[in-house]
Amino acid sequence: MSRYNVQGFPTILVFGADKDSPFPYEGARAASGIESFALEQLETNVAPPEVSELTGPDVMEEKCAPAAICFVAFLSDILDSKAEGRNKYLELLLSVAEKFKRSPYSFVWTAAGKQANLENQVGVGGYGYPALIALNVKKGVYAPLRSAFQFDQVSEFVKEAGRGGKGNLPLGNAPLIVPTEPWDGKDGDIVEEDEFSLEDLMGDEDEAAATKDEL
Repeated sequence: MSRYNVQGFPTILVFGADKDSPFPYEGARAASGIESFALEQLETNVAPPEVSELTGPDVMEEKCAPAAICFVAFLSDILDSKAEGRNKYLELLLSVAEKFKRSPYSFVWTAAGKQANLENQVGVGGYGYPALIALNVKKGVYAPLRSAFQFDQVSEFVKEAGRGGKGNLPLGNAPLIVPTEPWDGKDGDIVEEDEFSLEDLMGDEDEAAATKDEL
């Protein structure tokens, strides 16, 4: 123990961000004092919450695979919600992530239709956006949010999932997560199709009829 200059026992060392330079706990040796100090350190050193876009299998591996529960949100198409609406959804998710930042959870999101295989496996799609599932990759199970996509309802859903969840459903196979372009933060562009007139559409038939009459 000379490496850490321990002078006596019992000694409690706290390893913070710098693992090579721990500092000793010098507070009360009662259980309540140690517990309060540990919670303070957890609050200080816990990483800030984040909500990551599911842009490929690397994100799934990094964020969802090691998490006790990975909450996956499927947000409306950008043409439906526009940037303002999508940002409101992301702010809601970030607020929930902040509330549960001490828990070993992760939060990711994807836009409607971007991860079609995952959507099919968990029964998301059609007109059901936004949607949210609690996913346990290790156990291969998931549970869908069956209430409104609002802060109180989502918070309660996360809390229930952490208690063991009810109504977990089996995930058939490992979902196929495909690489996608990350959202640029802007409103979507409407792709305009080439316009054509009825005259253009019927032109060939009229010409064919005229040729037939001439014959």
